[in-house]
Amino acid sequence: MIFEQLINSIEEVEEEKGYWFVRTDSGENFNTFVENDFIGIGWNEITLNDLNKSDVGSLKNKIAKVEKLDPFATRDKSRITSTLNKLFIFKNFKKGDFIIIPSENSTQYAFGTIVDDEIFTDSNLSFKCNYYKRRKVKWMEVKNVDSLDPIFYKIKNTRHAISDIKPYQNYIDNVTNNLYLKQGYAHYVLEILTTDDINVDSLLTLIQSLKKLANEINKHFDLNEDVAGTSIRLNLQSPGKIELKLPSGKTLIILATIVGVLSGCAPDNTLLSQNNPKLKEFLEVQTPTIKKIEKSMEDLHVKKEEIKNLK
Repeated sequence: MIFEQLINSIEEVEEEKGYWFVRTDSGENFNTFVENDFIGIGWNEITLNDLNKSDVGSLKNKIAKVEKLDPFATRDKSRITSTLNKLFIFKNFKKGDFIIIPSENSTQYAFGTIVDDEIFTDSNLSFKCNYYKRRKVKWMEVKNVDSLDPIFYKIKNTRHAISDIKPYQNYIDNVTNNLYLKQGYAHYVLEILTTDDINVDSLLTLIQSLKKLANEINKHFDLNEDVAGTSIRLNLQSPGKIELKLPSGKTLIILATIVGVLSGCAPDNTLLSQNNPKLKEFLEVQTPTIKKIEKSMEDLHVKKEEIKNLK
């Protein structure tokens, strides 16, 4: 199959990965974290040796001493436990876990993944960060919050130093990936950049033409997929996103590739130059539908970008 190499190269997002929102001391550490590829957490007096010990009682007592809290007072006991939980969460981040950090006033978010296997310490203050306990991060995107789905405003409302944001995983995946596999489905995300009111005719034409082309791909290349099971999620603000989701997903991957190549943005720009009769025949027959897709994408100012996060 001519698309086999491409299909095998699409990144699969692990189902078990964690998604975490890590605060940056009111944005003070945002640029330092992003520019130097790490995140950090406070309570420097609590060492790695402390965290690696199995004696939780002693660790709680040390936190109480450092924070000047009364371990027998109900409110202080809660604060001690909360601090301990944050330190353990930070220590136990897994390689591949997703991290979001906010800038000052949460006007920007940086999106990245943990790339080390365990916590490390660094007392180098040249980074203008006084957090010694750190994790290495690969940053993928820095986005203005007002360019994101409104759901991200909910994320920033949490006041905890570290928050579990896995319930928002689909929205997060769609920021850093435009074509990916997850839980047996392929996801294809198109970003609408127009700041004008969305033209309904252009939107409907785009959706209908994408659906028609997907059906023809499935038939022409004998993929035997349940294209009728394709679902669409729309974020209809402008700018906004269209997400197509299909079980198995070979059809959707091929659709994304054809659309990407025709717009000059795909991982394999030689795809259409391959002398493959079956592909050439398909493109010739489907020219009217493809042109409708191109025109609608142009009208809606759909972002033209290469497929991200290939293996």
